[in-house]
Amino acid sequence: MRLFAAFVYYYCWGAFNLIMFYFYRFKRWKHVRGLENVPNNGPVILCSNHTNAFMDPIMLGCAMNRRTWFLARSDVFRKKSLARFLGLLGIIPIYRLQEGVENLSRNDETFDKCAAMLEENKSIIIYSEGICVQERRLRKLKKGTARIAFGSEERHNFELGLKIVPVGMNYSATPWKFRSRMFINFGKAIDMKEYVEQYRNDKPRAINAFTKDLEDRMRELLITIERPENDLVVEQLEEMLFAKRTAEKGLDVSNPAHTHEVTTEIAGKVNRLERESPHAMKEFRHEVKVYFEELKKKKLRDWILNEDDHRRIGFFSAIMFILFFITALPFYLFGLITNYIPYKVPWLVTKKIVKQVEWSASINGTIGVVLWQIWWLLQSLAVALIFRNWYLLWGFMIMVPVCGVLAQAYWTYVKRFAGSVRWWMLGKEDTGKLQRMRAGILSRYSELP
Repeated sequence: MRLFAAFVYYYCWGAFNLIMFYFYRFKRWKHVRGLENVPNNGPVILCSNHTNAFMDPIMLGCAMNRRTWFLARSDVFRKKSLARFLGLLGIIPIYRLQEGVENLSRNDETFDKCAAMLEENKSIIIYSEGICVQERRLRKLKKGTARIAFGSEERHNFELGLKIVPVGMNYSATPWKFRSRMFINFGKAIDMKEYVEQYRNDKPRAINAFTKDLEDRMRELLITIERPENDLVVEQLEEMLFAKRTAEKGLDVSNPAHTHEVTTEIAGKVNRLERESPHAMKEFRHEVKVYFEELKKKKLRDWILNEDDHRRIGFFSAIMFILFFITALPFYLFGLITNYIPYKVPWLVTKKIVKQVEWSASINGTIGVVLWQIWWLLQSLAVALIFRNWYLLWGFMIMVPVCGVLAQAYWTYVKRFAGSVRWWMLGKEDTGKLQRMRAGILSRYSELP
């Protein structure tokens, strides 16, 4: 059973690494920082924020070099068939007050199981907030992590060598959307030996100190917007400033690990202005909101006003677009036809059954990964049976994913060109108004401390 469970885990690890990187703009070799802080051997607890249902353990597990086990809320284990599958993936139930106070005592069994796994030098992922909420801030940590960590070490007289690694899962402002950005930030490990004396003298104080230290270290790894009413303005400023600030800092705007620095700067400025002058922050928030409402009325995006991106449409650029449009159209149509079902069906299912936004990406992405593999194999089987040509079959199997990626890029390029056309067709009064509004916002932002 262990061998089969390992096979299931690593197959899922490979499939999600291969396909999920495209659902998000995520490459584990590029958009992960601090992975060297995770020991390759020995007992480890990884403590992460939790914003995106089971997409969080999927992406975090994909980023890891070693197999990991997870704690998940117990209500997902209600169906026996699902509970068995989750067990194969290494997911362990944790019982929360929301699932019934009568079940809380069952956590003793879960904690004992975690301690036994740590004794076997395994790694466990725990979502220490104890709740999943899609927001860009860290909630107060529960003490379950401390209880597992100290309990495991106490069994071994603090000679277990347990390390606690804080993790920051940083999604863009819209983590439920296809092709959103994400960046995983691993912090330096905490050695439980640091708390030995304090724990032996005063257990409650040691647990509180450890939980506070862990919370502080996790917060350093995350984008933190202190007030929920400022979530949207930070998202809007990101859209306006990514290209400008990454260029000024000599960073890569396409790399979420780099744009993380820009978002940290934006959130920091917004947080300070909110603390120092709530009225000024309210005015600034309104100014940015009005600008984006004007863009929406004109069916434009902010990039079109960026002096580095904006180019007026001329004869040469129009001819180049037409040539590209015609030349790439067959590849776009092939990619669209062969990939449309596993792209569209998960989205429709998610739209129908998901009530909480935290579950959108998890349901959409998981169904998409499974359905794409099935659809790809079925189409390949059909080609094999119809044409009975190995060269054609291998060519088809390669072209399906390649043209799927090209189709998405093609559609993005067409939409950007259409945006340029809409901008070009605006009158001078409208374009001038938008440019003045944008310049005013950027000028005010540059003055923020």
